[in-house]
Amino acid sequence: MKTVKTRGLVIKQTAFGEANRILTIFTHEYGIIRACAYGAKSIRSKNSASSQFLSYGDYVLYKGGGNMMNIQSAETIESFFSVQEDVVKLSLSVYMCDLAYSLINTNVPEPLLLSLLLNCIYTLSQKDIPLELVKAVFELKATAYAGYMPNLNCCSCGSVDSICAFSCSKGGIVCSDCRGPSDIPIDSGIYHALKYIFESEPKKMFSFNASQNVIKAISEIAEKYAMYHTEKKLPSLDYYKKVL
Repeated sequence: MKTVKTRGLVIKQTAFGEANRILTIFTHEYGIIRACAYGAKSIRSKNSASSQFLSYGDYVLYKGGGNMMNIQSAETIESFFSVQEDVVKLSLSVYMCDLAYSLINTNVPEPLLLSLLLNCIYTLSQKDIPLELVKAVFELKATAYAGYMPNLNCCSCGSVDSICAFSCSKGGIVCSDCRGPSDIPIDSGIYHALKYIFESEPKKMFSFNASQNVIKAISEIAEKYAMYHTEKKLPSLDYYKKVL
């Protein structure tokens, strides 16, 4: 029976029977796949650790029934324990994984989005970055990677002058002449922060200083823009806000 080797992050897990788990794994080579980890709920199972939510590792899979894969073996690289032990960080991670899942198709490689997700979870685990900023950066860049990169000049007329708002429906920045009543007002500080986030390299995407007011404004824009394009209500977002 043909086996497949891949590296990926467990972004969902559900119980299957008394001892098994169904895993949704975001892999580098194959995108999002679903796999059964038989016996993984047992603490004696060699695959118990690698079947946990946020487990990042190497997986050897073989074809099961239908579209399901089965896990033959797995080796954990990183478990992000510090995130697992913090209910707020864990809730934010669940939301980011759900958002990633909602933005892409199954079995389609999305290496930039996976790298972004890992980078943000690592940041939650190891760095002292405001959670609100981590969430906003992920929402903005994930939405852009999914094909919804906003226009950073005026969406309607192309002007680079009199920039004053962000429009989810128009797809980016708008000037004072083109601004609609539902567009979100921004100033130059917010505009330059947004521009930096969209244009920065992944390793430098948090390397900028911003006031709390700018972070709050970016957060509002990021969440509305992501939700506009997913067209879904994500319960994990509501839960994150509840425990925050």
